[in-house]
Amino acid sequence: MVTIYKYNVPGHCEGKIRQVLQVKLQYGKPVVWVMLDDSIKETRALDFFTVGTGWELTGGDEQVIKQSSYIGTVKDEEGFIWHCFCVPVEPENKGKETEDAAAESTDVEADMEETQAQG
Repeated sequence: MVTIYKYNVPGHCEGKIRQVLQVKLQYGKPVVWVMLDDSIKETRALDFFTVGTGWELTGGDEQVIKQSSYIGTVKDEEGFIWHCFCVPVEPENKGKETEDAAAESTDVEADMEETQAQG
């Protein structure tokens, strides 16, 4: 089974990750959508974070950014530009089911229903 979940940025995703899809602003805050796939054997974990344009990264921050993958860039309501990255981390719940690993995320279908109910 393949399922797409939404995670807040900064945030954490853990499960049988197939692909990080994209980052967008939702209700003024950055979120990422991630595809999880039960057919994948290994549980992985990612931390999501943003870096502002012009920020100087040194020391530990510089090492983290060098190990990270770029997801995308968003512009917030105040005009600030945020670059979103993910970095692999050690899974906290290695061996748990995908649903357990993503328990704190929001299912896209539920989110769409909520948006449709408001509009």
